[in-house]
Amino acid sequence: MRYYDRIKLLSPAYVDDENGYRYYKQNQLYDYIKIKNLQLADFSIAEIKNLLKSSDEDIYHAFDQKINSLKDRLANTLKIKETYRIENNMIKKFLQLIKENFEEAFRPELVKQEFNLSDDQLNTYVEEWDEMFTNALLNEDMAKNFAESGLTEEQIVQVMEKFKTSNFKPDKIINVSDYTVLQEFHGWKYLHEIMDDLCVAVKDGDNVIYYLEVIPDKLDLTFTLPTVLLQTVLRQNPEKSLKLECQIQTSSDRSNHVYVLDKQKQAQTYA
Repeated sequence: MRYYDRIKLLSPAYVDDENGYRYYKQNQLYDYIKIKNLQLADFSIAEIKNLLKSSDEDIYHAFDQKINSLKDRLANTLKIKETYRIENNMIKKFLQLIKENFEEAFRPELVKQEFNLSDDQLNTYVEEWDEMFTNALLNEDMAKNFAESGLTEEQIVQVMEKFKTSNFKPDKIINVSDYTVLQEFHGWKYLHEIMDDLCVAVKDGDNVIYYLEVIPDKLDLTFTLPTVLLQTVLRQNPEKSLKLECQIQTSSDRSNHVYVLDKQKQAQTYA
């Protein structure tokens, strides 16, 4: 009752100055019943104040409106619950498919040989991939697009198969003559032989493409080879602001080649 008085909802008709007793008129009992029940029905204080002087008919009508509003909220909550179930299951399935296909495409022994990595070093790359992938899914726009995409399990598998196919074809055909070649390396057997040179081939602000033409045997690493290459370059250049891209396709002369291409110069040429 003191709370109702403090918020100017129901004040006593009289307060005894000597003992502090609070006295109410008989008709205020009806106001108290209104206030208590309206509050229990989740009406706001502002709504209750507006209804205090209303007739019983108006109050019953307000109850009906509140019930309909709660029904709508309940229906919406049930829809959200189902959406959560669908999206949660889709994410779990997607992550499991990614893990299964990634493990198949990963070829750890080949990666260690290609980049001269120990088991511990390789694990640091795997941990980075896991973190980057998780952060990508947590990106608001990407998560929203994924949730609304309605991808089926079959479609997800088809996407992952692209990383494993032995007849790999890049999304974009690279014509080396269209770019300024910053550096090029030919005839190497494993990338670790030229990795230091690839890392120092870039300077702050560069926007480059590492374009690889490799022998067919290396197409088993069409996913991990470009990924580890770019990760290593970024690791070795922590203070530089870089935009990096890597494209890979089959070599036409049974020899391995890497071209470090200046993407900015190419953009300027065709601007």
